[in-house]
Amino acid sequence: MSTKTIGSALTAAAVLCSVAACSAEAPAAGDCVVRIGSIFSQTGAASVFGVDGERAIALAVEDVNAEGFEVDGRQCTVEYRAEDLASDPTNAAALAQDLINGFGAHYIFGPDMAAAVPPVATAVQRSGTTMLLSVSTGMDDYTGQGEPFFRLSPPDGAMVSEGYIPAVAAELDGVESIAVLMNDDETGRQLAPVYAEAFAEVGIETVRTEYYDPGSTNFSPIVRRIDRDSVDALFIGYNNDGSAAAIMDAALEAGLPGTFITRGISAQPGVDRADQLDAYTWLILGADPLYPADEAQSAFVERFTEHFGIEAERMTYFPFVHYDYVGMLVRAMQEAGTTTDVEKVSEALRGAAYEGVVQLSFDDDGINTSPMAAGFLRDGASEVVLFGGN
Repeated sequence: MSTKTIGSALTAAAVLCSVAACSAEAPAAGDCVVRIGSIFSQTGAASVFGVDGERAIALAVEDVNAEGFEVDGRQCTVEYRAEDLASDPTNAAALAQDLINGFGAHYIFGPDMAAAVPPVATAVQRSGTTMLLSVSTGMDDYTGQGEPFFRLSPPDGAMVSEGYIPAVAAELDGVESIAVLMNDDETGRQLAPVYAEAFAEVGIETVRTEYYDPGSTNFSPIVRRIDRDSVDALFIGYNNDGSAAAIMDAALEAGLPGTFITRGISAQPGVDRADQLDAYTWLILGADPLYPADEAQSAFVERFTEHFGIEAERMTYFPFVHYDYVGMLVRAMQEAGTTTDVEKVSEALRGAAYEGVVQLSFDDDGINTSPMAAGFLRDGASEVVLFGGN
């Protein structure tokens, strides 16, 4: 596979300049205007991630405009509009139409819920002039088929069978049986057997699978259906930090093993309960704000948390997944020599690599190949194991 290196358009802005300089007002509109929209859950159950996604796009746009960029000899600026999915996929179609037809968006980031992807993707396909970039698992049905669809994290097959689960099995060699807890929705029903198969391939038996309402807050009845003597660990396969924390508390109260393997969840639930756990693992996409890998990531965490007035432990991985992709997108426009021909910009993204705060890459078909990592918390100490990537 050939790989094109697309240099960082935002690293200097994010890491090397001062917060004051990065907060400078954007220059006046130049010869061209690029319209970027986003559909994130800024309110509701999914907002813990959606708010960070929206903030990351807004910060990246601010930095791009402050730094300025040219495409085919024209000085360009970005106009940005954020729409609130409100954690309700039924809002997705109308929001997508508003961004495409009302705002004139050339590029849409999001949505952040798998069930919201099909209506947004349909609107994008009908427009023929818009690109969709989303971290959601729902994008697996659209990426890599020649259309302007890009998933901002590797597909589940790469995350599961080729990296995360083998890494977990190698580190937690005492785990031979697990119970899987998964959202009771279309995505959860699809993912549960995928993970069960991946665990089986590394010698870990899934002895029970429990599906729960995504809006659940009381998990005691669910975990009490699991025989404590039949499992060595629990796998929390979907949803968010709040649900994971509630599941872990209920499981510990029920006397289940204190080893938790999680997906799509940050380090925070484990860190908050470190003295009660035998082990906690989480999948890292991009980077982890609590465990930055280098000075560039540390500087970005400091800047992001100061800019939005939040604590680092409440920052999710979403800023890493989204901030650099704006820079990669801008650089692809420059490589393609156009801001509006999404087919040409898509071609510039396929097979490209980008060095920003984190490393990003797509293969020649536009399938994400960005590096990933598994985080492990045991005996109060943490370790990060890298895998994947070009």
